[in-house]
Amino acid sequence: MKFSFKILIILLIISAFTSSACADVLFPGTRGMDRCVKIVNLDEFPEIVLVGHITGPVIQCENPYIISPDECLTKFYKANELTIYAIDKAYLEAKGLENINLETDSNLCSYEVKINPDWDVVNIANPLMKEDIEYSIAGFSEERLIIYKSRQVSEYKAGIPDRTEIFEEPDMPDIRLTIKENVSSVEENISSIEEDVSKDEYPVPDEGEANDEGILDSIIRFLKGLFNVK
Repeated sequence: MKFSFKILIILLIISAFTSSACADVLFPGTRGMDRCVKIVNLDEFPEIVLVGHITGPVIQCENPYIISPDECLTKFYKANELTIYAIDKAYLEAKGLENINLETDSNLCSYEVKINPDWDVVNIANPLMKEDIEYSIAGFSEERLIIYKSRQVSEYKAGIPDRTEIFEEPDMPDIRLTIKENVSSVEENISSIEEDVSKDEYPVPDEGEANDEGILDSIIRFLKGLFNVK
């Protein structure tokens, strides 16, 4: 009997650790509420790519991932953290996402998402059922990506009309519209990457090899002339 009880306890512990990330236990009197967060004005900044990077205890999804204006953001699990990185598109294509250290590369600008983009917990009496939140890029300041909430649509239980809110862009005098204040620094890094790739594909012989080849050609020409060989 004791042995069976121990097995039951072990199974309960395993089940707690292997359950779905979204199947968290809610306190009595609360319920989950769906949320979808999108960044919608990427077309206004065609020179950059936004990348979402998740850190935390439970990550069972693509990470890092390219952010699309048509897809909801995710951090997969409520205890995780989501950071958005803006990367120069040409720099990303030249180096490759897998070769970029998102946390240390000085060519990137970042933004830490403060809310859970997947869902939230509300009081069971709260009529709010879903939030659709749109964020927009305002620009860049120092090493930071400036994103603000530009629109929010709240959906309620039957009988209560949806609520749409529009928010103004923040007034920041030092904001810029390019990812780097000195764009040439990014271009220099791209040129350096391309030069490294070119050297790997087409290695240049050293001076010793070039000299050896010249001497050999001279000997061959001498022997052909000596024996009248064309």
